[in-house]
Formats: sequence, C-alpha cells, structure tokens
Amino acid sequence: MKFSRLPLWFKYVTLVLLLTAGLSYVAGEAIRSFEKRYLEQQLDNQIKSNFSALATTFSGDVIAKQSGDLNEKLEQLAVHYPDLCYVSILNNNGLEVGQWGDRPHDDNPMALNFTNNVQHNSERVGSMRISLSKKHMLQEINMHVEKMRMYTAATLLSLAGLIYLLSQVLIISPISRINQRLLSLAHAEIKLNRGQDELTRLDNSVGMLAQHIKKQEDREIELDQARNAAVAANVAKSQFIATMSHEVRTPMNAIMGALDILKEEKLPTHCETLTEMADDAANLLLSQLNDILDYSKIDVGALKLEETEFDISELGRSVLGLFEASAREKGITLTFDDELNHRFLATSDKGKLSQVLTNLVGNALKFTKEGEVELVMTHAFPKGVCIQVRDSGIGIEEAYQSIIFEPFTQKDATFSRKYGGVGMGLAISSKLVELLGGELTLNSKVDVGSEFMIQLPCQMHYPEESNYEAEQRRPYRPARETSILLVEDNPANQLVARTMLERSGFNVVTANNGKEAIEAISKEHYEMILMDLQMPEMDGFEACEVIRTLNEQGRTLPILAMTANVSDQDKEKCKRVGMDDFLAKPVSKKRMIDVISNWSGRKHLAFDA
Repeated sequence: MKFSRLPLWFKYVTLVLLLTAGLSYVAGEAIRSFEKRYLEQQLDNQIKSNFSALATTFSGDVIAKQSGDLNEKLEQLAVHYPDLCYVSILNNNGLEVGQWGDRPHDDNPMALNFTNNVQHNSERVGSMRISLSKKHMLQEINMHVEKMRMYTAATLLSLAGLIYLLSQVLIISPISRINQRLLSLAHAEIKLNRGQDELTRLDNSVGMLAQHIKKQEDREIELDQARNAAVAANVAKSQFIATMSHEVRTPMNAIMGALDILKEEKLPTHCETLTEMADDAANLLLSQLNDILDYSKIDVGALKLEETEFDISELGRSVLGLFEASAREKGITLTFDDELNHRFLATSDKGKLSQVLTNLVGNALKFTKEGEVELVMTHAFPKGVCIQVRDSGIGIEEAYQSIIFEPFTQKDATFSRKYGGVGMGLAISSKLVELLGGELTLNSKVDVGSEFMIQLPCQMHYPEESNYEAEQRRPYRPARETSILLVEDNPANQLVARTMLERSGFNVVTANNGKEAIEAISKEHYEMILMDLQMPEMDGFEACEVIRTLNEQGRTLPILAMTANVSDQDKEKCKRVGMDDFLAKPVSKKRMIDVISNWSGRKHLAFDA
C-alpha cells in the first residue's frame, strides 16, 4: 500500500519514530564528540599538572641512573593510574633509564601519548613519555551518550504522544465528523475508499458534496423549468378553456333562448316533443361544458369559495324540486328526510354545495329505474352536517368504487351511450366537497342501490327571529313595463334576449357595442342596462366605466353583466368597473326575469339604500 494512502495516525507514528531515532542519533553523536574533546582536554591538563610533579621526583634517579628504583616507582605509579599503559624515562643522552608497560604504536587510536621534561633544580636532566588508554574514557562517554539518547527519545515520544492525543481531539476527530456529515449531506451516493487518509477522504467528500450540490442545482433548474412550463401550460389551458367556453356559450345562449321561446308557443304535438328533446340535449351539453370548466378550475386551484349564511334545509328542498318532473315521469319517489330544523342556518358556499347535491341527486335519479331517491340531512358532531343521497338503483360494483371519483370514469362505453354524461360529475363533486373542507364517501351494492354521504364541517346556528321573519317577508319584485337598454353584439343572442324581455312586458332598446350604449344613455332615460362584455369597438368593461362617470343617470342605474365570460376573474372585474350583477350565458328566461325583477326600481349598489 502506498504511504500516501495510509491513515494519518500511522503516518504520524511513523514520522515520529523516524524523527525520534534521527534526533537521538544526532544528539548522541554530538554529545559524544563534545565529551570526547572535553575529557581529552581535561585529561591533558591533568596529566600535564600531575605528571610534571612526578617527573621532578624522578630527577634524582635519572641523574644517578638508578634503573631499578625507577622501575619500582613506575610500577607503583601504574597502580594509582589504571588507565596508564606505558611509561618511559630517558636521560639527556637519549638512553632509557626506566620503563613500564608495552609501548603502543604512535597511530594507535586507543592511546593518548604525552611527553614531559624531567628537571632537577630547573635544569633538564631527561624526558618522560606517558601513554594512557582511552578504553575507560570511551566506555564512560558511550554510557553518557546512551543515557542522553534514552532521555531524548523519551522526551520526544512523550511530546509526540501528547501532540497525537491533542491532534486526535482537535483535528482528526473533527475531520472525521466533518467527513461523515459531508457524506450524509451528499446522501453517501458514492462509498469512500477506506485505504485513504482522513484528509484525502475529506477532500473526496467535499468533492462529492460539490458534485451533489451541482446535481441538486441542475435538478432545481430542471424542476423550475418544468414548473414554469407547467404553470404556462395551466395558464394556456385555462385561457383555452375560457375561450372555448365563451365560444360555445355564445351560440348555446341563442339555441336555448330560442327553445325557451318556442316552448311558450302553441306548437303541434310532434313539434313540442322535438322542442323538448332539443332543450334536454342543450341542457345536457351545457351541464357537460360546466363540468369540464369547473374541473379545470379545481385542477389549477382557481376555484374560490364564497361563504354565505343560508338555510341548508331549504337548499335541499330546492335541489329536489329541480328533479320533481323527471322523477314523476319515471315513476320514482323523491323523499326528503330532514332531521335538521328548517330554520337552521349554515355558513358555507351555497352555490358549490348546491352543485354537489344536484350532481348526486341527478346521478341517483339517472341510474334508478324504480323505487325511490332519498335525501337525508342530519347533524354531524362536533359540528357540521351529514348529507346522504340514497337510491334503489343499479348499484356500483366493488371493483369500480375505488376509481368512481376519478375524472372521465365510467364502467364502460355502453354507460355513456345508455345514460349519457362523460364521467365528470362525481369527480367534480368529490373535489368540491374537499374544497369545502368535507369528505364524500360511497357505499354501494349491485342491484340494491347506492349511498353517497357528505360529512361537511360548517358553522350552524339558529337565526334571529326578527331577521329571519323579515327575510321570509321580503316582497317579490314583479316584472313591470321597464325601459331596458340591451347591449349585445351577437344578432341571434340580441334577438332572443329582446324577445324574452318584450314578452315579459319590458320596453327594450338595443345597442351593438359599448359606444352605442354610451350614446343611448346620453340621449334617453333607462332604468337598467343588460351589458355583454366582449364586443367590437368598445367592450362592456370600458363602457361601464365611462357610463359611471357620464351623468347622474349613469352613476345610479343598475348595470347587469350578461356574458359568456364566466371565469372568476371576469366576475371580479365586473364588480371593479361598477357592474351590479352577473348573468352567465346561456341564460334562461326565468333566470333573466328573476334578476331583472330583483333590480327593478333599485339603484346602483353604491347608491342603493
């Protein structure tokens, strides 16, 4: 294994050991050299001092040439100086007069040689040569060197151990923890090579984290692009659906309005039948169009709640009233089991709850051949209401119950051909109930019937007696001979609306766009304006803003939008520019007359007391 891949602790220990060995060796050799020089210098000084005195004591024997006495004295000298290995005394003639030991070679590294004069009364009478062995001195030096090496190594190893412990606590352990955290941040997508040191692994972890962050940034860019594309697609879809809705509603208004007018005529029986068939088909087409538009709004989160207080029992009766004729025709009994107080007020979105109940009761009636359809309302605790729609119809197989609330879902193609519809009603009902904060569930058995149950949390309370009675006594405003300005650019819709109004006793003046409406208001007095929104030259929004600033009549008379633009944005814009009410095309004669009657004799909201 390469040294670079070894762990930091192993590298550290190896380097410390090598450094300790090196420093110990260098320190020992330095001490050896110093001590050797020091001891040799000390020995030289000692020899010169001691043996100079000895040489003087030998002067008499040298003069007397007493070799025996000299040799005896030299032996005694050797006893006192263990390192002495050779002594020789010469006279002035160079003759050896005394000697002890074996003379070493001049180049012997283990010997120290000294020469000193032998004097008598300050006169040289001979010379003395001394050789000392270095053996004991070197042994002592070596012993000192080994001790110093041991002390140095122990000191260095202790210091290294302390540094290692500190580095483990302060450096290596934090590095390992940082490394693990980096890996966790990077979700450990790549396993690190354990044959690497901590710093290399840390470097690799940082690299992997950088790659992970780069991937995350790239992913976020992709998600942002996808989100923008989805938002753009939703906007485009909403715009497309709104445009198609307008384009379909505009001719549908003429068709359904014309059928309303024909139904009032005295027609042959077969013509009445054909008219009823056409009216039913038009209403079915409108219902499917509304379902698709509503689901698209829910899908993009554009559907808003409009909470009001309303009599929920009365709402149930109104919904059942819509189906009385068709139920009577099929021989099916419609019943309402109201366990709530009739005057119990609920706070929720009345329109959306009405749409859900209409879908559920309509479906129950559609799939029931005989028996009954029952609407049940009870209290739900701790607060709210439980609404059940039961039928004795064909039921739903268990395999299809889990997908029944998905859009465009029907059992098979024969259902669509036999019963009509596109499978949107239950999907929309489920979404609307969820939007209201409730839950829609199903319990069904084949050939026994189905029960749809709504658990709806909402504030419920008894109304104040005086307010409720006043509401009940509100007088109905009947249609009367009222002058109405009808602003409509489509000739067919203009003809249908004008015919409906005139047959109801209203005086009608028509204008083809906003400019003509402004001119008409400037010249004549009208009690009300029915205003289309999308028109050439000047649309209904701009015309309304101009009329509100035109004169006293323009500031006070009610302006009612009658348009195929049915989006929430269009409704809000109508309010902003000063319109008082909203009629969505296709509009029935009954709906038109009811709204007009409500505003007959009243002023614009800003002035209506």
